[in-house]
Amino acid sequence: MSRASKTTLVALATGLCTVAIAAPAQAKSEKVVGGHATVTASMRIAAFLQSRGITVTPIGPAKVGNGSLAMPMVGGTVTVPTMGGTMNAQGGVQYKNGNKVVRVHSYVLTHKNGKGILTASVNGHRIVIATMSAPKTHMTATKGTMSGGLHISTAWAKLINHLVGMQVVTAGETIGQLSMTVKMA
Repeated sequence: MSRASKTTLVALATGLCTVAIAAPAQAKSEKVVGGHATVTASMRIAAFLQSRGITVTPIGPAKVGNGSLAMPMVGGTVTVPTMGGTMNAQGGVQYKNGNKVVRVHSYVLTHKNGKGILTASVNGHRIVIATMSAPKTHMTATKGTMSGGLHISTAWAKLINHLVGMQVVTAGETIGQLSMTVKMA
């Protein structure tokens, strides 16, 4: 092999090694095996519920207090390092105003392309509860955190307005904050 050919071959091999070393790591899917999520109602929403006498009762392992709903994270799959995927919470909350009852449980947060969509089973039907635009995320090999504002969906606003018997919320309004930590296997 000529000296020019050897030099070209070495340069090509070195270039390929550099590309292999500089290439970003491939995304990796991990199962969600634990953690917790907390939804903190905006001051306006918390004050409204209290002033109208709407009772808020936890369902299952969820806990309610100080204007917040806390639930354990029990499943789903997320991609490292983006935290894209689906995260499932257990438990929920019941709202009651006189004889009107709304049961909300089995929350699922889907995070994709920098946006979050929070759905839940509401009186037996899965609906979009809220959206999150540009949630803040941070991931390590075994844990992920996410936080951001929740903006009420059209469907959830309609149900809340029905529960109280008047127009009190409009789709797109900020209804609170979500913060969660998930543990991966």
